[in-house]
Amino acid sequence: MRSFLIIPAFFLFVPLLFGSGCSNIDVPMREQTEGAGTPTELTISLDHAVILDTEPLVLSIDEAVGIVAWHAEPDLGGRFEPETGESVLFVPPNISGECVIIIIAEDDKNHSGRIAITVLDEGEPPGPGDVLINEIAWAGTLTSVYDEYIELVNSTDRPFYLNNWTIDNAGGTGTPLRFSGKIEQRSFFVIANYGEESEKSALDSTIQFEDSGLSISNNTFGPFVLRNGAGEAMDSVGDGAAYTDGLNTPETRASLARFTWSTSTHFNAEHWYTESISINLSDGTRGTPGVSNSDISIGGGPSEDDASAILTEFAIDPDDGIGEDWAEMYIVRSGSIRNFVLTDLDGDDAPITHGADMRTVEGEYYLIIWHAYEDGYDFDTEGYLVQGNRIHIPDNPPTGTKDQIVLLCGSLFLDCLCYYTEGNELFDNDEQQMRSYGWTGDPILGKYGAKKVDVRGDYFSELCISSWDTGAVPSPGARNAE
Repeated sequence: MRSFLIIPAFFLFVPLLFGSGCSNIDVPMREQTEGAGTPTELTISLDHAVILDTEPLVLSIDEAVGIVAWHAEPDLGGRFEPETGESVLFVPPNISGECVIIIIAEDDKNHSGRIAITVLDEGEPPGPGDVLINEIAWAGTLTSVYDEYIELVNSTDRPFYLNNWTIDNAGGTGTPLRFSGKIEQRSFFVIANYGEESEKSALDSTIQFEDSGLSISNNTFGPFVLRNGAGEAMDSVGDGAAYTDGLNTPETRASLARFTWSTSTHFNAEHWYTESISINLSDGTRGTPGVSNSDISIGGGPSEDDASAILTEFAIDPDDGIGEDWAEMYIVRSGSIRNFVLTDLDGDDAPITHGADMRTVEGEYYLIIWHAYEDGYDFDTEGYLVQGNRIHIPDNPPTGTKDQIVLLCGSLFLDCLCYYTEGNELFDNDEQQMRSYGWTGDPILGKYGAKKVDVRGDYFSELCISSWDTGAVPSPGARNAE
């Protein structure tokens, strides 16, 4: 970004601006008079006082007399469109670092108003994959087939202003949809047909851009190409054929959602699924506008051949000779566990048998033990090691401070738990995901827990801390004490 040398107006001294930009600029108030009376001030209205140097800002003023003229101090090269009027668009200058600018408005009667805004350097513009198409509600919602939305996700740690971006075929087949707006770091940007207060919409999330021109074909899967203001492709979803995922029936409507581990900018059907969770949708439509996708697909398993299981015990940093960390699962339905995945929701976890067919019987207990490859275990070419009822997996273990353990069959949720240790925050960045699975209340306090058994001899089923006993004697591979 360029730097500026400011020649002060009204004998104001402003230092050389470079690198860190300018800040703490004190601008003296002009003497304002209306005849011989008391000076009259105008009030400038704006949405927010901190903007990026790529982010236009709407300014407005009421009760002005005659023509309203606008200017900025210091004048760094920003501009007002139009130059006069009660409502204008301020296009900020391209700066380096951070700068405080005073916006001043004056009318024909010398009434004036001023307000300070902070302009931040956006840095390098987003490149391919920094902002991705994350969810497409091509079937609308149960409230209305026209209640469509497209969600973008910012995968970086920097905010961006998406100025004059487009999505091919999102305004109807062959027609791009044009939009602008700010997307915060590690956050979402929802484009919808209706506003947040519309009775025609089921969306309860914040809408970053509303446009009735959003029109998504129910028959043709894009391709939806996300382009920046220069027309450069940032992401592409769909192949112009029939939809691979999403659902449109009289009873169920569900969005097309990207798996959270996917960062691909070229369409791959295996990176997408039909959302099974309903968050921020008031009518039960399956979708997650404004929050992380669940990674749980409708009809994702188990099949008739798959087993089913629950988590019954876990130990993190146990120093018990079993392994670095372990979790115990109890088989509640006989079948294969080839599709079972044990994940902490951070990264891409492989099935615990690496896809090999391993048969289990109802009532059996298995320990899944985390190891890194460098631990010296002799993992076979399939990437896992079975010793009796112990399955050693070469995956990174959960953290020792706070984490979650989620058992999946394919993409279908089976069971979960979460824990934290004294002095740490309760959840990491996956709290919303755990809530979507049904976890209520705080996580388990401690790095060991055994699922409780009720008076009938059944394991507690509630996904909450009260289902776990952190003071029990460990019983890996066997039934927990009643």
